[in-house]
Formats: sequence, C-alpha cells, structure tokens
Amino acid sequence: MTVLIPLSLTFFGGGGGGGRGGFRGARRLGRRQQGNTPMNNSRQNAQFNAVVRTLGLNKDQQRELHDAISGRGLGFREILDLARDMFGFN
Repeated sequence: MTVLIPLSLTFFGGGGGGGRGGFRGARRLGRRQQGNTPMNNSRQNAQFNAVVRTLGLNKDQQRELHDAISGRGLGFREILDLARDMFGFN
C-alpha cells in the first residue's frame, strides 16, 4: 500500500514531529510555536525562500519582506499574500 503525503506537509514541516525533533521535540525543550510559523528555523527559511523564488524578488525586496514578517508568526500563504500586496503582484 502506498501512502501519498502532500508536498506542503513534507516540505514545510506539517505532520506533527516524528523523527529529528520537530514540533514535539521543540516542546520538550520549552519552545513554543508562534502563529503559523514552523518551529524549525530551516523550515522557516525554506518557506521564505519559496516565496522569494515564486515572486522573483530582488535583494532589496527580500530585505524589506524579511523585516516586515520578522516576529509575526506568519505561515507560507500569509507571507506570500503579504509579499504580493507589498510589491504589487496580483
């Protein structure tokens, strides 16, 4: 039997945290998830980089977007929507 897992869950860290830490491992260390942001920094970076690639943002736009989303607990879709609003991609 083959089980298909949506790419969004495997790439962006959904699914709850087996393996190397994940959500439960971070909880054991006393960390808390903020909003829809994944706890794992590499997954946060992957989300940000996916938005940058999707919209083709230059370095100045990347810095502006990073400053706008830092500490807000946004997920991939929210970052994408914010970037589209900020830079006029509709």
